[in-house]
Amino acid sequence: MKLFLFLLGIVAAGILGYSFEPQMRYRLTGKEPVAKKAEPRRVVVETGAPSTEIDPASYSADQLPEKVLLKADAEIADAASDLKMTITAGNKVNLIRLEGDNVVISPGAGPFEGTVLISQTDLLEQLAALPKTPTPAPVDPSVIADANTPSKEPATTPADTEITPEPEPTPEPEPEPVSGGPVDVVAVMQDSIKSGSIKEFGFDQVLDWKASEESESIDGESYQTGVASYKAETVFGVKTIQAKALIKGGKVVRWLWPKSGMEIK
Repeated sequence: MKLFLFLLGIVAAGILGYSFEPQMRYRLTGKEPVAKKAEPRRVVVETGAPSTEIDPASYSADQLPEKVLLKADAEIADAASDLKMTITAGNKVNLIRLEGDNVVISPGAGPFEGTVLISQTDLLEQLAALPKTPTPAPVDPSVIADANTPSKEPATTPADTEITPEPEPTPEPEPEPVSGGPVDVVAVMQDSIKSGSIKEFGFDQVLDWKASEESESIDGESYQTGVASYKAETVFGVKTIQAKALIKGGKVVRWLWPKSGMEIK
C-alpha cells in the first residue's frame, strides 16, 4: 500500500510540474516561455497516381494559369488610396505573380492587389493537371560517331573549282528623313489598344482620350503622355478607370495606373 501511494505521488508531482513549470519559470526568472516554431512542410498533391511534389517556382510564366480559385477569404487593397476590401472564398481571381510560398492576386480591373498563401488557392491542383513535358529520345552513339568521321570524298583542287564572280553589292536605300513634327498622342494610344498590347481593357471600353501638352520625366527618360478613361466591371460595380500611356519614338512604351505608377499588363 505504501509503495502504491509513493508511486502515485511521483506521478502527481510530474503532472503538476509539467503543467505549472512555464508559470513558475516566469515568476522566478521573469522570462516568458518561447513557443516552438512549426517545421515547414513540403507540398504534396494527390493527382490520382502516386503523390507528386509540386514546385510552382519551377514553372514558367506561360505555364501558370491566368486565374486561381480562392479556398479562403482574401484581403486586397489599393496601394495609392489605402482602400481595402475582402474577396470571399469560392471566387476566382487573376494570378499576377508568385512570391515564395505566396501568390499575388487581383480581382480584375483596377489597381487592387492582395497576397495569399499558395495553399489557400487551387494553383497546385491546376499545375498537377498540366501535361508533363515529354522526355527527349536517346541519341544513337553511332550517329554521333558518323557525324564526327571525316568525309572520304577526294578534296577538290583549285583547278577543279569553278570560280564564280561575286555580284556587286546592292547599295542600301538611304533612310527617309524623320519628320520633326509633333506626335498625335491620341492616335498613338488608339493604335496601341487596337494592336492588343495590353489585356486589361479593349478599344470599345474607352470613353475618353486626352493628350498631355507637357512631357514627363520618369527614371531619367522623357516621355510624351496621354490618358485613356475606360469603363470596367469591378467588385463595386461598373467604374470609370484611367490609364496613362508613356510615349517615346512615336509609339506607346508602357501603360501605367496614374495613382500607383504600376505597369498595366
